[in-house]
Amino acid sequence: MPRVEWAALSGDEVEAVVSNLLYNEFPTATRIRPSQGDYGIDVLIPSSPNRAIFDIYQIKKFATNLGDSEKRQIKSSFRRLLIGLVRRGIPVGDWYLVMPLDPTIENRLDWFNAMPNDVIQAMFSDGELALADQEREQILNWLNHDGRIIEWKGNLFCEALASKYWFVPDYYLHGGNERVRAAVSDVAVILHRDLTLPEEHPKDATSILTPSEVADHLARLQRALDGDPHFRYGVSFDPRRPQLTAEPGLVAATQEVAPDGSCLTFKIFQRSNESLNERPIPIRLNFQVTEESFQAFELWRKYGKPVTLPAEMDANLPGGLGGKISNGTITITPADNDPHESRYRVVTPTGNVAGEVTFRMVSATGPDGTGRWLSGTDPSGAVSIDALVSATDRKFKAQFKVNDITDRDPTAAAPALEFMAALDSPNRLQVAAKYGPFFDIEQLPENREKLPDLIARFVRALAVFQTRTAEQLAIPDLSAMTIADVHRVIDSAVLIQGQVIIKTWDGFSVPSVNPGVHLDPDGHYQISILRPLRLKIAEREISVGTVETVALSAKVVTHSDGSLSILPATNNTAHERFAEEEPMPSGGELPVRWREVPRL
Repeated sequence: MPRVEWAALSGDEVEAVVSNLLYNEFPTATRIRPSQGDYGIDVLIPSSPNRAIFDIYQIKKFATNLGDSEKRQIKSSFRRLLIGLVRRGIPVGDWYLVMPLDPTIENRLDWFNAMPNDVIQAMFSDGELALADQEREQILNWLNHDGRIIEWKGNLFCEALASKYWFVPDYYLHGGNERVRAAVSDVAVILHRDLTLPEEHPKDATSILTPSEVADHLARLQRALDGDPHFRYGVSFDPRRPQLTAEPGLVAATQEVAPDGSCLTFKIFQRSNESLNERPIPIRLNFQVTEESFQAFELWRKYGKPVTLPAEMDANLPGGLGGKISNGTITITPADNDPHESRYRVVTPTGNVAGEVTFRMVSATGPDGTGRWLSGTDPSGAVSIDALVSATDRKFKAQFKVNDITDRDPTAAAPALEFMAALDSPNRLQVAAKYGPFFDIEQLPENREKLPDLIARFVRALAVFQTRTAEQLAIPDLSAMTIADVHRVIDSAVLIQGQVIIKTWDGFSVPSVNPGVHLDPDGHYQISILRPLRLKIAEREISVGTVETVALSAKVVTHSDGSLSILPATNNTAHERFAEEEPMPSGGELPVRWREVPRL
């Protein structure tokens, strides 16, 4: 690329080229448009990850001489910056003067090094400015901060950036804009037809390019496309149309689908945060609202709820892409997307909390500002909410939905599912911010599609089991389980929580007893049996402790082979409890203990 003739450029041209060079060098830079309140700032660049402090770049057009007039302008910019520091609260870091002119020894050693103190002393003695003592101290603290940089970046700096980012001066000064547009328009033709056929082929012949031939063309075209100082372009040719998803820096994309289903995709990525300000993308939309889509359109207009509508579009995309599109669809997503957390709970008529869940929410407001759309999910992803809040009549309409819970963490999902199981009349729904008190929304209507209590109890039971094992549990596919399997899991969790289950029994056999043990066939006994508590979920089996079953009234029948039959005596009632302190013997045997009960 030829050297930039800085002296021949206007002030606007110098500022446009230098600022775009800075954007490419520092993608997080922000440009301050000229105004009476710009405080002598052209470009802000964050100097800390949290954007608490900004380095200031002041751009000047001076390329041939630094006389008294030019020096006054530089001093004025520096003075306005210090006023912005103390009276506007601008978090100023270091200060750089950028212009395509290298300093002379006299300008560097004498004038520029003394310039900051000269400006500050003039400000201190300016009666009209009337700096307060606190403002003076703030200016001096900034100037004397350890490592403070006040630097003149001249022609060598500008030329180095222009060489590194050659496409910036090419785009603004040497017709690069038209070359980018031409390269984009040629890509579709070159991908579909070979325009470089050997001379022996008829002039009207065409052939589909082979992958290796396409690679050569794309490499050449990519170099031309990289001449855009504001955007980068991604190009792909696929046998089927790929799904577009959000990507870092992606601002627009176009897809052209051929009759055979193959697809040419252009993706447009911004080079810096200022790309869309330097090169805005105007889009004209003409919605084709049908009777069916009118309601969805109204929900977007009033509440800001995302909507997909048939539309015609005329978009002036970078690189000459876009244009007029008919018979398309437009999806409008939230612009403000205010993320926050909200708590919802269900309260019974007696005031007890039947279920509570926290939703991670996003929200948006419609164009007419009379409503708000809320959407979110609980941390487990098991339950989602979609709500509309009207600012005119304060009405709140919410739809709660249970998502697919298979393979989700039961400990995380249990509170949300208990909330859904309680979402029914005559209970009340309450809402609160992340912190603070709850407020009543309204009495719940009858919910014929509410989550069955059995599912919520089952997931809570899995969460109880998770406290007994380090192995990560997951909610199984409930459609593959029987009601008996579900109740078995729930009953096992009840035992772990210290409750006793009362059940009936109808007898069992014991192979043998220890030598020397004699059982009276007419005796009346209580029998205790220890067994491992195992939970079977899908194809997995987990052991979490020991269960003791006590038959309250039993009799014993001894057989000739030494085996025993234990049968109910006066009743068939048994108690089950979790016997955490009782270890199971090895070898797979089930311990059976007994004690004789005196007959009344």
